[in-house]
Amino acid sequence: MNPRNARLTRQLLSQSAFARGLHSSRALCKDTPSAPPKEEPAAKPAVQETQTPEKIEYIGNTRFPRPRPKPRKTIRPGEAVGQQTPAGKLEHKPLKQKIDQKWRDILSPEKNLETRAKIIKEITESHWQNILDLRNNGEKLFEAPADLIPAGTARYLPNLEGTTLAGDTADIVDLCRGKTTLLTIEFVKFAEKHTLSYINLFEKVFGDNEKVQVVQVNIEENWAKAAVLRLCLPYVRRSVPKPRHPRYVVHYGGVEGLRNILGIANPLIGYAFLVDPKTRIRWYANGEAVQSEGAAMLALTEALMRKAK
Repeated sequence: MNPRNARLTRQLLSQSAFARGLHSSRALCKDTPSAPPKEEPAAKPAVQETQTPEKIEYIGNTRFPRPRPKPRKTIRPGEAVGQQTPAGKLEHKPLKQKIDQKWRDILSPEKNLETRAKIIKEITESHWQNILDLRNNGEKLFEAPADLIPAGTARYLPNLEGTTLAGDTADIVDLCRGKTTLLTIEFVKFAEKHTLSYINLFEKVFGDNEKVQVVQVNIEENWAKAAVLRLCLPYVRRSVPKPRHPRYVVHYGGVEGLRNILGIANPLIGYAFLVDPKTRIRWYANGEAVQSEGAAMLALTEALMRKAK
């Protein structure tokens, strides 16, 4: 064989062997299962998901948020209200002494701190909360029970000084002492229909009985509204029957302590209390009287009259 042809033959054989080896290696790689790729941990989002904020309601077309009603806080029906001990007699000071005391309070650091705390509390509480409470929960806190508060656990009526429609200075405890009394308290004109629902029924049954009486208390805590109420007193005198004038008491000024003691949760509602001759609160109701409350009030009044004999 020609040496040149022999060299060419060896080159062709070597190229053919290389091609067969490459093909077999590719087939081997194709048949061998490859390991699954490792999953990389998901990247944490730059901004964490937050809960969808509650939708804010606005007043009309303004950007002022509508105040949300707070849960209604009431006392348990039939729970004793009042103060633990009998109220003492209030000292009726002349006008000059009241003005002097007012100046001393203004200059007193302790009184200034108390006033500041009251102002902060008034600012943090929305003016519309009581209105929202009525709109969402109605004009009654609860329906009054049909039983008297036992004499052993009953508490005493706190005292409050005011001016009667007859023009005299009076204390509500002194007015209630010695007789079975229906005491009504109202803070706004809206509550008048509530208190009258008890008074009219009470007077219809016991109007001529000298052992029972009605005492009405009209309270205005806001100084600006108090000035308006003073101007409207002639109208109040004309609208209230004259026999009630000596027992219709008007008070100007804050009574937060009285409201807390008597369980007055919403001052827009009228309140009625049955007070025995020893000035103990034996029954109370709120809002407009329903039929069962009216019947209970009359029956319990008769029971107190029998016990007072």
